[in-house]
Amino acid sequence: MSKLIEYARELEEQGKLEDALNYFEMAIEEKGCPFDIRKDIGQVLNKMGDYEEALNCFDLVLSMDENHVESLFGRAISLIGLNRWVDAYNSLVDALNIDNTDANCWYYVAIILKEYDKKESARKYFKYFKDLDNESFRKIRSNYEFGLIFKQRENELRMRKKNYNIKGFRKELALYGLDKYEIEYILRTMPYEELLLHMHYLKDEFKDYITKEIIKESLGLNDEDIIRMFELESEEKIKQSVISILGYDPFKALEEDIDIPLYEKTGIFKFIENNKNDNYSMIHGLTSFNRFVDIMDAKNIKRFSQRNLSYAHKSNEFRINVSNSIDLANTNFTHAKRAIVNKDYHDAFVFLDIALKNCPADYYNIYNIKFYYATLLSRFKSLDYRILAYRYYEDIGDRARYFKNREVYLLNKACVAYELSFHYLRFVDDAIYCLNKYLEYTGDNEDIRYLLNSLYKRKMK
Repeated sequence: MSKLIEYARELEEQGKLEDALNYFEMAIEEKGCPFDIRKDIGQVLNKMGDYEEALNCFDLVLSMDENHVESLFGRAISLIGLNRWVDAYNSLVDALNIDNTDANCWYYVAIILKEYDKKESARKYFKYFKDLDNESFRKIRSNYEFGLIFKQRENELRMRKKNYNIKGFRKELALYGLDKYEIEYILRTMPYEELLLHMHYLKDEFKDYITKEIIKESLGLNDEDIIRMFELESEEKIKQSVISILGYDPFKALEEDIDIPLYEKTGIFKFIENNKNDNYSMIHGLTSFNRFVDIMDAKNIKRFSQRNLSYAHKSNEFRINVSNSIDLANTNFTHAKRAIVNKDYHDAFVFLDIALKNCPADYYNIYNIKFYYATLLSRFKSLDYRILAYRYYEDIGDRARYFKNREVYLLNKACVAYELSFHYLRFVDDAIYCLNKYLEYTGDNEDIRYLLNSLYKRKMK
């Protein structure tokens, strides 16, 4: 292999893409340069986001060898980046017809099919991808990042609960005068950080246009007049003149920053959004959004168990009894979960009671059972039920550091304390503590901040 090509690939591996590109270009001038060197250049250009030039490179290689698999794949990446997803799909299919063991080809095919609502095929091919995937394929994928729509389709195929706020971004982009095709292009192709920068640019550009339109209308100017006015006076001075004439500031709304949540609000966060106000009034009904999840994994039992059931007691009868109790507890816990899904709450309480009575105190599932019991109690409006629910949450609280869903535990407990604070002021501090701990685990959240502010206001009364 040419020393130039070898060095270029080392630079590419190090992420020095501009330097790698220069060395690949130099290698082209060498005698005996491999015909598919343009494939390497195309890969670097794809990583740099220069998809148009990259596509030209792959097409040149494919004009000499139509079965060049790496170029077919690279070409598909370029086409995805250019929002030509149907063409990308065709290129990936051509690659798979030659080599059907490439996990990444199945990955991109599945996402494209998902975007075009071919759900069954998308799920089937995504399974092929997962069966073949490994660290080598993941490393290749990590070089390419596309837009929120692309990421949302992957989320759906992976059955992740969080949904990107596509509607919110569409609505914001539409405010800048973009048509639906331009918006779709941006949301399919631009990675999140690049999207935010581009939106700030678009907003500034649109704001300048609207500012001039307001000035033109307010002062009765035409396009030529306003050009001359901006040559003679500063924008700020012209705006002050308009404010003085109108008696109010028509430019104020244009100064707001872009503040769109990355993820779509659902459940409790959507409920808070719909019910909050400028006065930070308390919001009723939070516990109806308390979630049912397992909070303790079996693998965590060794961290806190007081005995190992295999040798805890010399009596074989004792070990058999404990094993039977565990089986009974687990069976009834499973029945309780099914009853909750079916909204058979009376049966759910019965099963949970049996599970609690039979579950050994040091068996990991005791925490899951108690959490389900507390959460079921919390979703009823009865004050007595909510007090009992809080006691159960308190009872399992000292194990919170081991929980796999500790943020759910904290938010559920906070919601119960929040509801109880309407009746007993002493629960205000408990709710504040749980919400602040929740923010420590999840990062800042404007809706949780609203709840905290409403609690601080309640405390000061």
